[in-house]
Amino acid sequence: MQVKFVRSGGLAGLRMVATVDSSDLPPDQQEVVSRLLTEDLRAPGASRPGGADRYSYQLEIRQGGRTVKRRWDEPEVQEAVRPLIAGLTKAARPDR
Repeated sequence: MQVKFVRSGGLAGLRMVATVDSSDLPPDQQEVVSRLLTEDLRAPGASRPGGADRYSYQLEIRQGGRTVKRRWDEPEVQEAVRPLIAGLTKAARPDR
């Protein structure tokens, strides 16, 4: 599966992007990517208006001819997804 990650927002408003093959991720993060194909994994009751310094995250997961998009504002990220977001953030580079 191909995973495209976009982090936007924050104080600088810089958009960061990473594209990885899920097989290059640690096994626990591969499992989260697989779950995201069928589940939103949004933290319950966390939906609140975003602040100017908060991040937004978007994942686009491609498997065969199927594409699934997931988007969260910072407070909506479920604990199970945080390690995946952290790993993809490290791999991300500024969008040009």
